[in-house]
Amino acid sequence: MLALAERRRRRMFPEPRNGAHQYMQNLRGANTNTLFIAYTVCHGIVGQETPGVYNNPSTVVFTFNGTRRPEHFIEYFHFQKATIQHIDPALIRRVTQWILEDFRANRGIFPDFIVVLRDHVREGMHDTVEDLEFKAFKESITAYKEATEYAADWVPRLAFGLAPWRQEHTEPLVYLFQNDDNVFVTNDEFQQLIVSMFITIRINTTRYSVMEPLWAAENTATLWTKLFPSYATFTAARNRPLPRIANSEQYDFDTISLQFHLDPE
Repeated sequence: MLALAERRRRRMFPEPRNGAHQYMQNLRGANTNTLFIAYTVCHGIVGQETPGVYNNPSTVVFTFNGTRRPEHFIEYFHFQKATIQHIDPALIRRVTQWILEDFRANRGIFPDFIVVLRDHVREGMHDTVEDLEFKAFKESITAYKEATEYAADWVPRLAFGLAPWRQEHTEPLVYLFQNDDNVFVTNDEFQQLIVSMFITIRINTTRYSVMEPLWAAENTATLWTKLFPSYATFTAARNRPLPRIANSEQYDFDTISLQFHLDPE
């Protein structure tokens, strides 16, 4: 694993932007800095023809406002085995460290509030998301604070929301799931934040109202889950086969994912 200081990742600065940052400043003061993290997973196909080898991965995508422009969201994506129904807590802990480091490097400050939104939570998965995924975010934030200079007095306040699974391109219903730090005094405050995240986009001649961070995460996750088999075939044809776990036919999704987030020398 490369040290964070040695990692140089590609950046995407999408044109769409929403009003979440301004909303939190209006709500909590002009100097308020809020880190928003939205994430989802698009599940791959578990093939039966190769027992024990699962080379059509799920794609996990995290979008967050970690650039110098607090209203802009960028993303990281990562592959994992399609047999995992939740998102790997180890992956969440790693990416959370990256996100916090990016936020601090680009803004020169620590976030006052951290609002995490999990999309496409299937029925029966709420407890798993809370016990494994939300817990992983908390653990990573604590570890980052303990390992970072000048962070001893930093006490971020956290809130977690989730949106149940829904059909593609339909509006999410986002619920405030954990608010132990009282980031929001009322549920109405949280719902107004969600409203502030909606933007209007145009696809061909049709306009859609979408919640930007969840829409961006869903789009990328769906794209890469569908594209990965073709990508693997393409690299093999170019005599650049994807890395596999030692002595097996199983793709090494961790190594493959990290390669995407390293700029070429």
